[in-house]
Amino acid sequence: MAEPTCSAAGSRRAPLDPPRDLDYDGPHLMELDRMVSELFQEEELARDTAKKLIELAQRSTDEASAERASLLAFLRGPMERHMRYEETAIFPHFQARGLAEEVQVALKQHAAVREATDALAGVAQGGDVAQAIVDVARLLLHHTNFEGDYIYPELTHDEWRELMKETVPQGI
Repeated sequence: MAEPTCSAAGSRRAPLDPPRDLDYDGPHLMELDRMVSELFQEEELARDTAKKLIELAQRSTDEASAERASLLAFLRGPMERHMRYEETAIFPHFQARGLAEEVQVALKQHAAVREATDALAGVAQGGDVAQAIVDVARLLLHHTNFEGDYIYPELTHDEWRELMKETVPQGI
């Protein structure tokens, strides 16, 4: 297992390798690093969004309710694309590395986030939108912490680059 490092948000990540591979194709390597970075940034964005929404809902139900549409857009757009990419491209590689149980937990968490998203969308006028927001935000926070602690640190930065090469359509 790769030695975990702590990010600013407190989760563990695969350590970054020093820039020692200068004999690689520079632009290609930089593009792979950008993709790895974006994947991790998506996790951080989901985690930060969840924390802010929980705090907001605890402070003001009206303010939380006002965020419903933008939260649904985030969950059904960028977050859904991220989860589908993990499910189709990343998780099979982790299963092959002996992390089938961890992947199954993550898949169940994805399903729970989707169910909570649908529940949030279905809250009737005058319903408890703030509680539905807290529910989906807690699931999202728990899920991103789980992946950050148990799945993502399993690969070194070089292994993440290789995974990006394998899972992203050719012609990057």
